[in-house]
Amino acid sequence: VMPWPKTQQRGDTVMASQEDHVKMFRSFIRANGNSENVCNLYWKRVRTFLAKHPEAMELDKDALKSLVDDYISAIPITSGIEVTATAVRYYWTMRFGERWCKRFDPKDYPTSEAIEKECSEFAVYLQSLGYLSARTVHDRTNKVKRFLYVMFDSGFDRGKVCLASVMAYLAEGMPGMSASTRRGFCTEVRSYARFLASRGCVETAGPISRMRLTGPAIADKLPDCIADCDYAAMIASIDTSSARGKRDLAMLMLMGNLGLRRSDAALLDVGDVDWANGVLHVRNSKSQSDRSIPIDAVTGKALEDYALNGRPEACGRALFLPCGKEAKGERMTFDQVEGAMKLVSQKAGVAFRGTHSLRRAVASGMINGGTPIKFVADILGHESVATTMVYLRIDAERLRLAASPWPAGVAS
Repeated sequence: VMPWPKTQQRGDTVMASQEDHVKMFRSFIRANGNSENVCNLYWKRVRTFLAKHPEAMELDKDALKSLVDDYISAIPITSGIEVTATAVRYYWTMRFGERWCKRFDPKDYPTSEAIEKECSEFAVYLQSLGYLSARTVHDRTNKVKRFLYVMFDSGFDRGKVCLASVMAYLAEGMPGMSASTRRGFCTEVRSYARFLASRGCVETAGPISRMRLTGPAIADKLPDCIADCDYAAMIASIDTSSARGKRDLAMLMLMGNLGLRRSDAALLDVGDVDWANGVLHVRNSKSQSDRSIPIDAVTGKALEDYALNGRPEACGRALFLPCGKEAKGERMTFDQVEGAMKLVSQKAGVAFRGTHSLRRAVASGMINGGTPIKFVADILGHESVATTMVYLRIDAERLRLAASPWPAGVAS
């Protein structure tokens, strides 16, 4: 625990102590590589938190964690809860030098040659399937590696991997994870089970590969789709007089009007935009399925404004560049795209549930407008129509019509 000054009872001394904490926090988040804009967002929220709860400065680890949880749960969902939650959790991390949620770190486990070899073979197997991108292979292999290290650190053997070990990992090895994250792991481990079956472990791997994963669980909420009014508020909040604003508006419209993933936006090159014909070529999709999407006039105008007036010249092939690094021509990362959209939502004062909420809204809007599901799948770059179905929210009017009684006089 870091050495903190004792908090006194007199109001003027308490404020001085709070300022000490806030200054130390700001230095901490700067030292961890956050931008000045992010630092400003975080330290203001921690200053507000400490002003409301000065006792937080003297609480121990568990007590402060409980206070932070209560503080976050009381925040109105429309007030940019994500930034506030991250900030106060960051404060807890600074105080005690630990991650808020413990994550898998290979350094926490002695290296297992058997597990490393297994994961290398699994990666080769995934590559041989021919329809997964390099990043998907990398991410899937790492999630399986985490499972194997956590469950079999005392000694790995393929024969030990069974349905019971998967269920134990879901119950004990993924604390605090959402239902969607757990289902995502189940998808990865079923793929690993098929690999095991191909290596002769059919009896133990079979039950894993047959795990039922057909859509959201009953207790889960429907997939998040950003509301039309919130999307409009995000667009209106962007200052298009700045280069960053022009960039953020172009990215937002690509995801909110054309349904691109954040990875699709990050991997776009300047040459992927057919300016003459108004067509966007997505060549590095998650599923490795290249597709061409017509660009609507509003999105095209935002793209053109960014390319001509917001993007520096001679900065390499990448279309979208991170702020402050344009001279190096570096490409934006997936997380930077996500982070930029979070900041936009924060400025707009709307609750934002990730860039995928934009993608789902595009899919649902097309379906509710009468677009055939196969066409929607092609626009989104889905290999299977079944994948597209989990994105959709059918509007209430269509559900009402579906439930309407038969017209009078029609024989049953």
